[in-house]
Amino acid sequence: MKSILLKLGLLTTLSVGLVAGKASAEEMDWATKCLSMGDIKPNENPNFQQINCLLTNAALSKNIPPEVVKGIAEKESSGWNQFENGQAVTDGKGYGIMQVTDSDPDPERIKRDIIYNINQGVNILNEKYSWLEASKLPRIKDAGREMIENWYFPVMAYNGKVPVNSPIKRIDGSRNWNTYQDKVFNNIEVHSYLGYEQEHKILAHYPFKYDDFIYNTESQILKFKTPTPEYLLTGELHESVYFLKNGDFVKVTKEGALLRTQPNTSSPWTAQPLNKTFIFDGNFNYTTESPEQINSKNQFVWFHVTSTDGKSSGYIASAYIAKKKDFVAPIVTGVKNNAAYNKDVTITFDEGTALLNDVAFTKGHTIKKDGKYTLVVKDEEGNTTTIIFTIDKTKPATPSMNSVSDLSTTVTGKAEAGSTVKLSINNKYQKSTTAASSGIYKFTISKQKSGTTISVTATDKVGNVSAPKTLKVVDKTPPAIQSVNKVTSKSKTVTGSAEKYATVKIYRGSTIIGKGSVYSNGKFSVAIKTQKANTYLKVSVIDKAGNQNCRTIKVVK
Repeated sequence: MKSILLKLGLLTTLSVGLVAGKASAEEMDWATKCLSMGDIKPNENPNFQQINCLLTNAALSKNIPPEVVKGIAEKESSGWNQFENGQAVTDGKGYGIMQVTDSDPDPERIKRDIIYNINQGVNILNEKYSWLEASKLPRIKDAGREMIENWYFPVMAYNGKVPVNSPIKRIDGSRNWNTYQDKVFNNIEVHSYLGYEQEHKILAHYPFKYDDFIYNTESQILKFKTPTPEYLLTGELHESVYFLKNGDFVKVTKEGALLRTQPNTSSPWTAQPLNKTFIFDGNFNYTTESPEQINSKNQFVWFHVTSTDGKSSGYIASAYIAKKKDFVAPIVTGVKNNAAYNKDVTITFDEGTALLNDVAFTKGHTIKKDGKYTLVVKDEEGNTTTIIFTIDKTKPATPSMNSVSDLSTTVTGKAEAGSTVKLSINNKYQKSTTAASSGIYKFTISKQKSGTTISVTATDKVGNVSAPKTLKVVDKTPPAIQSVNKVTSKSKTVTGSAEKYATVKIYRGSTIIGKGSVYSNGKFSVAIKTQKANTYLKVSVIDKAGNQNCRTIKVVK
């Protein structure tokens, strides 16, 4: 009780004759937060920024976005006026800044006490929101009190569920932008978001249908279809920044928004990039740095923020920040960072906008041209994914391969540096190796039969495969000579055994004295003239590959 009396005393000092002891504890809880901004005098409007403070704290006391309450006050009193020429402003039905009707329990106080007027207006609005929670008004699916757009129908109900407030014109089904609630929402866009010349372009739109509304021409009451519509909005919903908490991350919502050294529009500033992230320190201020500024018509407030790296801090208008909710960068599919591809690639991403090599890129597009690419995808929260990739569909040059014989135990040659060289024998893969920076490659193999097929291919780092280089194993083995039979001075043939089908030549010195072939049974018989005893003869056997083997014999008696 003591604390309430203390508050009451303070407010009485502040507003003699206005509250006069009638202020409720509810009013005191929020109104005393604006005590330091000036005295409230009978039949006079408080300074503008003090009204800003009163509207803000009254809204927060009921968990209502202050932007909504300020938009209603602007619509109802054209500049947040409780009094005009010492009398409560009225439209003939309602009174004061919130145009509360004279059916209020204390109609005289509604007229003379701005704090009571605001409090009653906020209570009425809060009651209308309870209708939404009870499904008596349409709502946004899964949206809460903190979302400004979810107050569209409670704002309508504040003024009245009447045909003139139907967002769809009955006569032709077109959109009616002249409803009470649309005018309030336009006030929010203009004053809370500084969206001058952006009428109906900031807050998300409802997908209204003609049959969502039922018109009772007799009672002039606007009703809603059954069940009460629950809307899914495709546009981004706007969460009131006034619900931010100390330590919350916020993002800049306008390119070039000004970060100022003081909470006013005349202090030094630095421009900030769109989506830059700051940390809110838990305090917001009104424009009250000087007697001139305390009557500033700014309906926004100033949030004190610090950059995430701690290098900059200052005040930024509430119109240009929003809570940063998404810390997950866009997910890109179709390409991976630092990857290379040997085919066309089709790139998609789950959110945001993209630049490919600094040119606007549309998701789902296919990249076909060889080259190096940098893809930058940024979402609405400023989270960024950067992917660097290469497309290379050019095949490596055909490798070279040195001759391989049936005596060889290696396969050597040159290929594209760094490529993977694959070895196949008789079309069967054997092994692979990497070509050196010089291009040289080498395989160790077992000896292969002549005529065996040896082939190599080069595969580059992207997977492009060269044309194969193919060679046959060359026969380099001298033909076998199993035997040469004894030759006498009377012999007219030289006989023996050697490799089938080989050519046999008989030499005396360098002179050929006989020539023949080895039969299919491996035997040969070459005719010669008789030779003198002790003459040396050379028997030369030459296979089809040109390999030669020789044996020397001596003619005996």
